[in-house]
Amino acid sequence: MDNSNAIVNSDFTPVMKKAKSLLQEAFDSIPGVLMIISIAVGAYFIAPVLHQYDFFKTYLELKDFILAILIGILIKNTVGVPKVFEPGLRFSTILTKTGIVIMGAKYSMAGLVTVGAPALAYIAIFLFGTALIIMWIGRKLNVPTSLLACLAAGLSVCGVSATIAISPAVKAKNQDMAYSIAVVLMFGLLALLLFPPIGKLLNLSDTQYGAFCGVGIVNSAQVLAAGFGYSEGAGLVAGIYNIGRVLFLPFVIVMLAIMAAGREADTGKKVESINKMKLIADKFPVFVIGFLLVVCLNTMGFFTKAEVSQAKVFMEWAFLLGFASIGLTTRLADLKAAGWSGFLLGFVVASSKAALALFIVLTFMK
Repeated sequence: MDNSNAIVNSDFTPVMKKAKSLLQEAFDSIPGVLMIISIAVGAYFIAPVLHQYDFFKTYLELKDFILAILIGILIKNTVGVPKVFEPGLRFSTILTKTGIVIMGAKYSMAGLVTVGAPALAYIAIFLFGTALIIMWIGRKLNVPTSLLACLAAGLSVCGVSATIAISPAVKAKNQDMAYSIAVVLMFGLLALLLFPPIGKLLNLSDTQYGAFCGVGIVNSAQVLAAGFGYSEGAGLVAGIYNIGRVLFLPFVIVMLAIMAAGREADTGKKVESINKMKLIADKFPVFVIGFLLVVCLNTMGFFTKAEVSQAKVFMEWAFLLGFASIGLTTRLADLKAAGWSGFLLGFVVASSKAALALFIVLTFMK
């Protein structure tokens, strides 16, 4: 009896199931992707219309990047997003990271060093300083260690990503993560509306405003939305600060994990040893390598002016689609879930950090 067909079919069964699974996932994502595209296109065309009115032109300029997030939030928290759309909303991180990689075509290595060198100094001071201060204040207020580490990571580095990154190391509960993420996103939402008018009022340059956003706002997507919501130049500077901040993420996570373990040990609890190098390797932002590679290619002249111009279009739409997706997954109900005492602590720290960032850029930057 010839069993060759049975063997071949057996060998191909896992491959066929995987292909079918991928096709099913792609099919399930179509409604959500279409919804994201609709919001992004709507924001793209609505923003210039709003700009014709004096109020939006003078006091509250809502460019398409900011508008995409706001429209998504409005839909999510009014009529809601049916479950059929949810599978297509999971690409926000991929879209924003793709936009950042493509953004590398807008820089040369010399320009990156010019902006990036001082940026890294500011970022290091603010990141590690904020994390240390929150851990110190939280210890005085007897905030639980896992929650405190999540807040310190979220409010110092890059919001959601940092909160998720620190949670396994400190055995954070789901409510600890939700608490921290809610504080970060709600402050960032307020910053999206307030930062551009503040920049216009103080006549901040693109470099000043980009640095203000890059340090004063925590969530990566909101940093980029607020930056490009001011001007393209400010958005590019904010992008550099955002990348610099993400580069420090694994090192801040290691510091917080060590501090959290030390605090737990002081209370007599048994703590596991921390593999610092593994933690750094696991949390290193790989997409930053893609960004740097594109910068190097542009510096070596691999891209023509037409290709750089086209890259700008791809970058803007990647961000626009990503921001729309983020808006559709932002729940204002998290305000209630986190509690007012947590928001008070978070907003005081975040506001103080933003105010100090504004003072620094006004004093030391031109």
